[in-house]
Amino acid sequence: MNERRNPSRAILGVGGLLGHDANAALLVDGRLVGAVQEERLTRRKHDGAFPHRAIADCLAQAGLGANAVTDVVFAEKPLQSHLFNVSGLPGNAVTRALGRLLPERWPGLYTQPARALLPRARFHFAWHHLTHVAGAFHSSPFSRAAFLCVDGKGEDYSASMGVVDRGELRILREQTYENGLGMFYTLVTHYLGFLSFGSEYKVMGLAPYGRPAFVDRLTTLFTTDAHGGFRLRASVRFDWPSLMAALPLVARATDVPVREPSAPLVAAHLDIAASLQQIFEDELFKMARFVRTETGETNLLFCGGCAQNCVAAGKLRSAAIFPRLFNSPVGGDMGSGLGAALLLARELHPGDLALDFNGFYLGGEPGPAPAGAQPYRVAFDGDLFDFIAGELAAGRIVAWVRDRMELGARALGARSILADARSPGMQSRLNLAVKFRESFRPFAPLILAEDCADWFDTAEPGDFMQYTAYLAPARRAPQPASFPSLRARLDFPRCAIASVVHVDYSARLQTVTRTHHPAMHRLLTAFKALTGVPILINTSFNVSGQPIVRTATEAWECFLNTDIDLLVLDDQVFRNPLRKTRAEKLSWLAQFAASA
Repeated sequence: MNERRNPSRAILGVGGLLGHDANAALLVDGRLVGAVQEERLTRRKHDGAFPHRAIADCLAQAGLGANAVTDVVFAEKPLQSHLFNVSGLPGNAVTRALGRLLPERWPGLYTQPARALLPRARFHFAWHHLTHVAGAFHSSPFSRAAFLCVDGKGEDYSASMGVVDRGELRILREQTYENGLGMFYTLVTHYLGFLSFGSEYKVMGLAPYGRPAFVDRLTTLFTTDAHGGFRLRASVRFDWPSLMAALPLVARATDVPVREPSAPLVAAHLDIAASLQQIFEDELFKMARFVRTETGETNLLFCGGCAQNCVAAGKLRSAAIFPRLFNSPVGGDMGSGLGAALLLARELHPGDLALDFNGFYLGGEPGPAPAGAQPYRVAFDGDLFDFIAGELAAGRIVAWVRDRMELGARALGARSILADARSPGMQSRLNLAVKFRESFRPFAPLILAEDCADWFDTAEPGDFMQYTAYLAPARRAPQPASFPSLRARLDFPRCAIASVVHVDYSARLQTVTRTHHPAMHRLLTAFKALTGVPILINTSFNVSGQPIVRTATEAWECFLNTDIDLLVLDDQVFRNPLRKTRAEKLSWLAQFAASA
């Protein structure tokens, strides 16, 4: 692509300096060009290496070369992080003054490769939590809000609160140290045998199977106060040796041994997951009430890595501690480069940053189908959306790859696997034969926004799959008081759309509007016309341990190695040749096992 004339200001945000989920975002003269995670290009899940490829992808979308970048902003202050890591003490006036005076003289993880790649750019370093806040605020419907940022770790703190509008971004309180609420959830997640980074969502999905019977025992591991001033009693760090050394502390507290990843889940594990989630929610509610009292604001931004817990976010919204709540779908580090770029832009031009923001579809297009796919192209008469709606209604599983790729951990209908939520056994079929993952894992429903209140207990938007809601009582089937096994509870026909409704009747909704996703709105409308149901299963197009597919070529490879029936690439449809044996599929899958 020919390079365009250089802009007056091109701001590159770089996230992932804490060693995981590297990403980049580009703002050109106030226009958001794109944002992408490094894992999508290297195919290594949660890749934390310097995001060379993500940067190149953003520049290519803008038609610019590296020399056009005027400013680079990193989503962390490396000197503060280093001083905390060495001393174990939170920042103070002296260390923060050093951070302002010596921003480049301490070699952060990305500083040297960034300077080699971008020799003309001015470097800036942002407070990590403020990047989360900026990313949430500028993608929210609010002009002013309080914020609650709860994270695993910023530079030297784990939670913060304050107020933000288009001109002001002010931190009022911070929770120092890293052994806070996020660390607690990660520690118990590892204790339960889910050892890969980012597996906390698995425990969130496991919690509804259990009872919060271990709350009192887990409470012995931490101190807290009326405002959610949470701190683990042990000094645990976000590194592998520290986490592994701390697992016996949880085992002693619960009197249940550390679970090996390959060991079966038993009733105690389910109850510990439920207890962890209960404590997590209780502490968040205390924090939210404190923020409301301290700020007097009526809008709340819930952000940071812990905001990815959509169960807690949904309950916070329903509780109406704040009349209006927005939970950023990229509140964790996957969106920190975007937040860093937005933060610098608003600092350079106070009050002038006005994005034309219409969702998190900020990556590249899939490109053309590979040549090997052409013999399997499906001819159909009429409209694509009507055809695919009919195939879904007939029980087919469809991979859907159209338009720009999503940013973040969740597929939002651009790189998705779709299926009929009414089909008996579809949850197990997708988990075991397509996704190759634990059978207890629930799926999310896509639902027409205008029909949401007819099916669930909310009419509030959830355009980016940020919240859970509960199935309307009239649509529930009564359940027995107990089940002989987890499998029996999972398979019980609790409603007409059991594949997207968890055992407690919760669902992580993605409401679909014509504005945010016109193509998916058309598909759901066609499906509703055939079936009377405005709902489809939506799960990310990948297998366990693999990043979500990005290109048409990656989509085709994943398609061949699963039992998905049809693949939509833009406006073309392909059938699965089903030429791979189960052994061949598992062999292909093994390359992703290390990060599953």
